Amino acid sequence: MPDLLPVLDPRLLQDLLDMGAGPGLVQELIGLLKGDIPPRFATLRTALGALDGDTAIQEVHQMKGALGNMGLKRAADLAGRTEDHLRAGRWDEAKILAEALPGAYEEALAALLAAFLEG
Repeated sequence: MPDLLPVLDPRLLQDLLDMGAGPGLVQELIGLLKGDIPPRFATLRTALGALDGDTAIQEVHQMKGALGNMGLKRAADLAGRTEDHLRAGRWDEAKILAEALPGAYEEALAALLAAFLEG
């Protein structure tokens, strides 16, 4: 089994701070992520249940981008693999991966908060 990706690569947000962005910007980005991702889980779950590939792919693609932009590598990778399975029509595999997304998001969010808000 290949090595797991890190939960968080803090360099993306740290680079923003190093370039002069204030901590308030990072807090705002975290807040936007917290508002964006959880509703997508419900939409994705509904789309998967209805075999609505277009909606499912759109939701998981948006998750992949949002998570990746925050340096949440492991969760973004999981979303990307889910998207790949959906695009290939491998619904059963996609559903299994999609079930793991909320847990991966919670793990990632905890790492993000510990690195940037509790420090």
